[in-house]
Amino acid sequence: MEAKVGKSYLAGIPHKGGSLTFQYPSFKGTYGSVAEQIDKEGLKRPSSPETASLVYDAWKNPKGEYESEIIKILKDAWLWEFTGNLYLPKSSEEVNNGVILEYNPTIENGKLVMDKSYLIKRLNENDSNVKFVPFGYKIGDQKPSELEKNPYIVARYGEEGAVKIAEVASKYRLNPYLWSFDSSINEKKTRMSALYGDLYNDWLVVDGNWDDNYRGRSFGIVDEKK
Repeated sequence: MEAKVGKSYLAGIPHKGGSLTFQYPSFKGTYGSVAEQIDKEGLKRPSSPETASLVYDAWKNPKGEYESEIIKILKDAWLWEFTGNLYLPKSSEEVNNGVILEYNPTIENGKLVMDKSYLIKRLNENDSNVKFVPFGYKIGDQKPSELEKNPYIVARYGEEGAVKIAEVASKYRLNPYLWSFDSSINEKKTRMSALYGDLYNDWLVVDGNWDDNYRGRSFGIVDEKK
């Protein structure tokens, strides 16, 4: 990655055959407030695949000035991923017993909002920004090789992103950890996504069960289409 002078940017981040440019430094705050800050700057909120590309690129040069800061954020705080998780219990409904993932979900009054009926409609229309993963995928501690093939991880990060996240996870001393729900839930739950390298356990944590109003960080993406 490289820094552009002026309003600072981290450019040339490889992603899906192209590249991404992130504004620097990171935005700080709760999930909702960081989303608002990114929006006000006219930037794009990073989804899970885009966050994976940023972190993966940072670990390619961990001693670099900007790369080391991103890795430090993972250890000292966490990176918000703007991917919503709507967990659904077993039922007789069309879509049940699993999780619906949505890129760039709606945030109202600082809170994540996911409308089940609308999301199911988008699933039926094959909207690429909405995915469903049935329960049965492994949660908790797992090897990086397991994480890479985990259906939830593949859906959340895409195939390319899953490989990148698994590679990043291998940089830590212990196996990565996936926070999520399973088929034991008895009511629907809406949760945010976060990524962090646990400071105490020295493992990468992929969190799909974030529901606290703590302060995290995120780097807004420059929309090259504008």
